[in-house]
Amino acid sequence: MAKRDKDESGIVRARINRQTIQSDRFVSLYANDTQVQTSPWDVRLMFGQITGMPTAEDQPLEVTQIGEVRMSPQHAKRVADILRQQIELYEKTVGVIPLPKD
Repeated sequence: MAKRDKDESGIVRARINRQTIQSDRFVSLYANDTQVQTSPWDVRLMFGQITGMPTAEDQPLEVTQIGEVRMSPQHAKRVADILRQQIELYEKTVGVIPLPKD
C-alpha cells in the first residue's frame, strides 16, 4: 500500500515509487486548439492544430483534429489542479503568461 502524506496545502498525496515505461504506441503531439466535452461519466479533451485562419470572406477557422483523451471526472479534476499548480510555478519563475484578446 502507498504511504500517504499531507503537504502544506492540506492535500493528501500518495508517495508511490513510480517506474514509467513508454508504450510502443506512444505519441507526442502539439495542439493549439482544445475542445472539451463532459458527461456524468467522463471528460473528453479533443486536440487540434489551427491550420487555416478565417479570411475577409468570413470563412470558418480551419482546425485539423489530431487526437483526443478521455478520462474520469475525478482524474480530470486532478489534472486541472496539477496544470494550475504548474502554471503558477512557471509564472513565478519566468513571468506572467500573456493571453491574447478574444
